Amino acid sequence: MQINKESDDIIVIGIGLGYHVLTLADKYPDHTIHVFELNILYMQWLIEKKLHINLKNKKNIIIHQMQDVSVLLRVLSEKINDSDENLFIYKPSLELIPNKEIRITLESFLMKKRTINEQGDSLTINFNLNIQLKDKSFNQFNGTYNNHTTILVSAGPSLAKQLPLLKSASLRGNVVIACVGTALIPLVKAGIKPNLIMISDPKELINEQFDGLRDLDIPLFYLSTANHLAVKQYNGPRFIVWQSGFDKAEYLADKTKTPLIKTGGSVATCLLDLLIKLGSKKIILVGQDLAFTDDNSHTKNAHSQTNIKNKKNLIEIKGYFQNETVLTSLNLFTYLKWFERYVQEKNDIQFWNCTEGGAYIQGWKHEPLHELLK
Repeated sequence: MQINKESDDIIVIGIGLGYHVLTLADKYPDHTIHVFELNILYMQWLIEKKLHINLKNKKNIIIHQMQDVSVLLRVLSEKINDSDENLFIYKPSLELIPNKEIRITLESFLMKKRTINEQGDSLTINFNLNIQLKDKSFNQFNGTYNNHTTILVSAGPSLAKQLPLLKSASLRGNVVIACVGTALIPLVKAGIKPNLIMISDPKELINEQFDGLRDLDIPLFYLSTANHLAVKQYNGPRFIVWQSGFDKAEYLADKTKTPLIKTGGSVATCLLDLLIKLGSKKIILVGQDLAFTDDNSHTKNAHSQTNIKNKKNLIEIKGYFQNETVLTSLNLFTYLKWFERYVQEKNDIQFWNCTEGGAYIQGWKHEPLHELLK
């Protein structure tokens, strides 16, 4: 089990009978273990039977006991914001959580952790090959976008209707267009030249995002574990990005005095944190559906665009237009919750969702793109 050693806290959801918590406390004596049990009745039963005494006697274990679940969740959310890489879930406790949305959120987090574990070898191989390219870090860009409005463009189904406005915005001198790799082809086909591109996926499939576009003079920012072939074959300016939660990247970030980027599980979440690190104070999301708008996975011309036919395991959530609901998947739901948590800690930055489709993102301001660009 890997933990982010930059944080002093480890968060455990699900107390069980406490054996896993005691093991963590012994293994990491210099960390504080915060334990949350989201089934209040079960927690009361443990206290009545005095089965939590061994945990209370450990100096580096804090059991968060509250009768009000909403207060408990607020404290948990604050802790997650500070240390989301050190969040561990005792899986048997998931079935005991009464609140469905909380249960789905935690299930999606487990799925994300499983994906990271499955990709472990691939991440390391890509990292070792990428550092051999000796590309510079993004340090030289720090503060570049201090006085700019930044539009973060993803390749959700709603992107197509925003392309004419994005083309107009791209011609302004004070607007930065930053896109994820999947959105590159749709933008270029619409005559839009983004200011920067970002990729993060370790899989070879992302090579398709650059078909016919490997010689652009647009800066490419890539996660240190992104697919090496896609990175190597891009002939434009390249900059490596070190991410938190990956030991090798954390070591080199410290060595080069470069800020670490929070990943969040998707390229859009990586790009959002990168843009903040580069000085952006006003972020506008476009094409960030986080749902299958009109039963599509991506916008037209995106390399991975598919029509969603099997909706058996999809989740119904509140839509961008609040009088409607939309369908999303477990992994997209994870990213949605990350976007919602992220803004809670950034009080000096404006966050706007101008996707005009897909999911409603709690904590973000929702406005039509044409209104905001005025």
